[in-house]
Amino acid sequence: MAMFNPRRFAQPDTLKTIEPGRLAAFMGLHRDFLEGCGVIFPSNGCGMDCEQLATILMNLGEDAPRDLLESLYVVHEMANQDGMDRLLEAAKGQGLSIDFAPDSSPADIAVQVFLKDRELIERQHANVFINRARSFLYFQGNPGWRGKFVLPATAALRSLESDMDDWFEERKRGRGCRVFLLDHGRKVNLVVRHGMPFRREGAMEQDGQSGAVYFRPESHDVLVYDRDRNELCIKAGSKAERMMYLAMIGKHLFGNEAHFPGEEKYTLEPLRTDMAASLVCSDIDGVVWIKLLEIGIHLGGEHGEIEIKRAKDLFASFQRRGYTLPRTARLFLAKFQVKFTASRNPRTVTIRPANQAMYTRDDDSLLLEEWMKRRGFIRTAAIDSEEDDADFEPVVVGAGNRAGAFDDSCGMAAAPAGGS
Repeated sequence: MAMFNPRRFAQPDTLKTIEPGRLAAFMGLHRDFLEGCGVIFPSNGCGMDCEQLATILMNLGEDAPRDLLESLYVVHEMANQDGMDRLLEAAKGQGLSIDFAPDSSPADIAVQVFLKDRELIERQHANVFINRARSFLYFQGNPGWRGKFVLPATAALRSLESDMDDWFEERKRGRGCRVFLLDHGRKVNLVVRHGMPFRREGAMEQDGQSGAVYFRPESHDVLVYDRDRNELCIKAGSKAERMMYLAMIGKHLFGNEAHFPGEEKYTLEPLRTDMAASLVCSDIDGVVWIKLLEIGIHLGGEHGEIEIKRAKDLFASFQRRGYTLPRTARLFLAKFQVKFTASRNPRTVTIRPANQAMYTRDDDSLLLEEWMKRRGFIRTAAIDSEEDDADFEPVVVGAGNRAGAFDDSCGMAAAPAGGS
């Protein structure tokens, strides 16, 4: 049986740092169950027996209420210095009164915020996984869409979770996923918490014998929708998961499963690696020359800075100034001018990774896609395979240090601490 094993929260020394009345109030949210486990709630104003409480929390089993497990999990995940700083800043922004004494511990702050505004601490916990995510793939929405994105209601999120659960269950990942939505104006973040396939690990039983534990690791995927660019970026573990998210977000948030075409077709990396050589077209019959007119660079940082460079011939300008494209910044747009043999005037083509190319005339695509393939602007199956293996490892909680595991019935469960 999987046992709950919080690394920080369910320790006597940590419990003692929480103001006694506050600790009793937090545990009192599940008083009936905990009293049934042997927890004694003092009636004389004294504090709880932290040694006894820690022992009981460390040995919670599968019969523990879902909400209790989720409460302990969220609080112990935020009971650290970084979590405390996040919560204090968020509480200040919300006008939430927090008793922050000089000796307040991270656990005490986390419990305070949980008791006063549970939604706030859950949002901040979800933000942790957004900040951990680094490798994204970007998908342009339907270019013909002229609607206005509206934040989904709670019922729509529950329906989204239900459809995702069907997909996860079919692929042996269990049910109980949760979607956390965080609105930041231009960008809307969605954190999807779900289970992974069951794992088996060797474990030492209490009597010293070798045993085994079975648990479902927990994973967090991050999706970010950019309102201005109608673009969805995804950090997920596999190509199949990314395709599922594109269809599900399209269906439930835009009313069209095909709103985000799933093809990971284009990349602008040749502009960075090959510079002007990426524009060579002498081997393409029907194309005279190609120039780079415009490039969009996402510099990121705290304020999400972007930079747009334009010129009649950008690479000629770069060469004159000795400029090179940043090594790590994302290239999200490139506009080219193309002179065709059969055309008097040059025309343009614009590429927006990972799946959008816009031509002046549709028949331009026949020649230009051949050029893109030869210069590396069109992804190959080999590139996709390498990315799936190397760059898109899921953010997993519990697989290595066993901080948390996923329960099919309730989404979050205990990490294994003992034998079956």
